[in-house]
Amino acid sequence: MHFALQHLILIRHAHALTAAVGQADFDRELSTQGINEAHATGQWLQQQAWQVDIALTSPAQRTRQTLDGLQAGGWSLPVAHFEPRLYEATLGMLLAAIEDALQAKPDARSLAVIAHNPGLEYLLVHLTDTRTLRWQGMPTAAAAILRLNENMPLLAPGSAAITGFRVP
Repeated sequence: MHFALQHLILIRHAHALTAAVGQADFDRELSTQGINEAHATGQWLQQQAWQVDIALTSPAQRTRQTLDGLQAGGWSLPVAHFEPRLYEATLGMLLAAIEDALQAKPDARSLAVIAHNPGLEYLLVHLTDTRTLRWQGMPTAAAAILRLNENMPLLAPGSAAITGFRVP
């Protein structure tokens, strides 16, 4: 099957509070700093005019709130698909979730993933040429814009180039 995907936008959740005693990591909320970070990243993505056909989001509270903050910052997104595999995801889980989303919508030209480290960093290293990597990891609310090489298999190692990177 041929896919139309040209861009991946990887976004790490914004700064979250430390878990309260007895609170599950999954339920951690954004801090005030994190809310501001998500707004700023949303503003930047809107200013860059990044349109997204598919939005995959971890169902964790902090990624849901990051999604809300991105939209409050002005970035327009389609209805998010809350993908359980994105929470505590391995590289393989991230790749499978992206592939499954594309199977459901093969004409998608761009896809956003809002998730967690270390999975997002593994995905970024996998897709880009690590010899020329120009980033210092994926800090909170960081956004990496990847352009996929249409002459390579989709999501293959080294099949994308970083064309934009922002840390609030």
